[in-house]
Amino acid sequence: MVTKEGLSEEKKRAPAEFSALEDHVATCSKCGFCQPVCPIFRATGREAYVARGKVALYRNIIEDRLEIGAEAQEAFSNCLLCRACSDNCSPAIRTDDVVISFRHAYAERFGRGFLQRRVFRSLLPRPRLMRGLVRAVWAFRRTGLVEAARRVGLVGLLNPKLERALELGAGKPGALLTSRLAKRESSPARVQVEAPAARAMPVDELHPTGDVAPVVGYWMSCGYNYVLPEVGESTVRVLERMGFSVEVLDNCCCGLAAYGYGDLEGAAGLARENLRRLGDVERFEAIVSECGSCSGHLKEYAHVLKDDPAWVERAEALQNKVRSFSEFVVEQGGLGPLMTAGASATAATARTAAGVQAVAGDGPVPGDDEDVTVTYHDPCHLGRRYQNVVEQPRQILRSIPGISFREMVESDSCCGAAGTYGMLHPETSGAIIDRKAGFIEATGAAAVVTECPACMMQLRYGAQRAGLPVSVLNISQVCDRATTP
Repeated sequence: MVTKEGLSEEKKRAPAEFSALEDHVATCSKCGFCQPVCPIFRATGREAYVARGKVALYRNIIEDRLEIGAEAQEAFSNCLLCRACSDNCSPAIRTDDVVISFRHAYAERFGRGFLQRRVFRSLLPRPRLMRGLVRAVWAFRRTGLVEAARRVGLVGLLNPKLERALELGAGKPGALLTSRLAKRESSPARVQVEAPAARAMPVDELHPTGDVAPVVGYWMSCGYNYVLPEVGESTVRVLERMGFSVEVLDNCCCGLAAYGYGDLEGAAGLARENLRRLGDVERFEAIVSECGSCSGHLKEYAHVLKDDPAWVERAEALQNKVRSFSEFVVEQGGLGPLMTAGASATAATARTAAGVQAVAGDGPVPGDDEDVTVTYHDPCHLGRRYQNVVEQPRQILRSIPGISFREMVESDSCCGAAGTYGMLHPETSGAIIDRKAGFIEATGAAAVVTECPACMMQLRYGAQRAGLPVSVLNISQVCDRATTP
């Protein structure tokens, strides 16, 4: 344990921002109810990594018994921000707020790394620059040099974290989602991609006859744009089949990654940039994202910008429009009419069952009279601890002919991805996903469905580790197959 002895007067003082949470953390009774629900504690058994341990460290810093140093930083870096502890805490201590407060204070005192500063402050706010960089990375991977280095163990020798990143991002998307959507014709209007949404052609000019379809803004997440573009294509197709004109927004990163790292200024900058790009959001019926992390963070923009009153009203207007994909589909009455129009129940059953497995190219295609068993994983930022979008995806899955839905044990336990946590802490993250893979296997499901790109990549990685013959799909992909004419 590092004490205050020998420190400068500046480093002896607890950050002023800690005082805002002093009364909050003082309510911790040290009961330990956070232990059995913390995925990291279950994997490591480290008291400092559980909420009770972090709160104790935080209070020790406030009370001048401990410095903000490497030991405390290690403990606070081991948090998934999943809120499982808060959900099981009698005084409802928001451990995620405590963790982010520490991460911010630590970076302010000791500085942020060069890469982190450049990514959050310079790269992510510039989507065209980001797209160019990603295309260059994929082009380099297509040379085969990276895979060759992996096979001989060179990548792991240089940096095990890079090895894990390559495993999670395995595959070759070919073209980014922005490019794929720009090349296709949308009905009833061509999708807007390159031009900022605020300067897009007005809806009445796109439909001069006056028969204007309601407009939905499609929020493109980084994960789907750069790694899983087929998911975004499915989402847009389903929204169009529901009768909406889809405007693909020219957004940049939502800022959740910056916020989770404690870069509150970087996160606020990304929020302001997105609000500038979106312009007047009242023209949208809704702004829809099939990424639970994005939709969840967008709904928190007023909090992210709380210290900038000039932007809070615009942030609140955006929050009122944001919906997760499954949330929006249920609000609009579900998929019923789309699944039954022009198709018999038998054909719909066969199409859905075949599609669920065929999307990922896994497993045999069931016969016309066979249902496919599907289970669901709740992304942390979508489920009951953040947006409380829990019943909607299940309602959709149960309504689709050809699907037999089976709930898994601890469906809402974190998969261990948590943004970049899986890359920075591969052993702990691996233990967490191994446990989740066991729950998936117990359902006997042919497919596990979710609504988050990080979860999708982590679940696929876990299935591969466990040797499970299961497909991992976004719920929009299942809906796409179920409503294909």
